[in-house]
Amino acid sequence: MLQAWKTSDQSKSLVIAMQYSRQQVADMLRRCGYPQLADEAAQVLPDPIDFDQLDKWGAEHCVTINDLISHMGGSP
Repeated sequence: MLQAWKTSDQSKSLVIAMQYSRQQVADMLRRCGYPQLADEAAQVLPDPIDFDQLDKWGAEHCVTINDLISHMGGSP
């Protein structure tokens, strides 16, 4: 997990960039019924991968975070 300080003239706040392992992403895709995407993710994604990179990769493959949440029984 990366941490960085974001500063402005008025205040400071901590910004945390979440990172995921390539295996976590592949496992989640498999659980959600995307075995072919899981195989591709395991081969091509960087390790670790941050949310913005993952979001971009998912968009290129027509899969959004809301799709995954829905497949796992949640609600976006």
